Amino acid sequence: MRKTILLFTTMALALLLTAGMAWAAEGPPTVTSTVPTDGAINVDPTAKIKAKFSEPMKEGSINTTTFYLLKGNFTSANPPNCTTPPVSPSTTPVPVTCPAAITATVNYNEDTNTAKLIPSAALDYSTAYTAVVEGTGDGDMRAVKDRGGTAMATDKIFHFTTASAPLPPPIP
Repeated sequence: MRKTILLFTTMALALLLTAGMAWAAEGPPTVTSTVPTDGAINVDPTAKIKAKFSEPMKEGSINTTTFYLLKGNFTSANPPNCTTPPVSPSTTPVPVTCPAAITATVNYNEDTNTAKLIPSAALDYSTAYTAVVEGTGDGDMRAVKDRGGTAMATDKIFHFTTASAPLPPPIP
């Protein structure tokens, strides 16, 4: 009887260790897709901004300080400092002061591993925006985290441009 209990205990421990190693080997969470996609144009100014994660996330870590929207086109954003892209390949990126984040609410759907940023008002027409999902790589210690507390390693930054204003109706 003791041998049977010892055998089952050993097998259970081996399974737990294997499962734990497989979980730990996944690495930090990442953003696997966004809406709109990076570089999208003609985006509806009333669109909701979404980020889908590679694994279940800690809901409390996803908020307006870790998932936000800035007016402008930035290659890095670590408020109060942002960097604009170089004007040409021979120029260097330009550091600038970040604009204030667009007022919004953020919520997380644990069934789909998706965070949604909903601006409080329609975005401006024909305007470039930068969405940021915070990781720890920029050193500011703000980051979204998975359920185990592992933070995203790097920021996920994606850009889009809203559609032009609709034309007024023809005068009868």
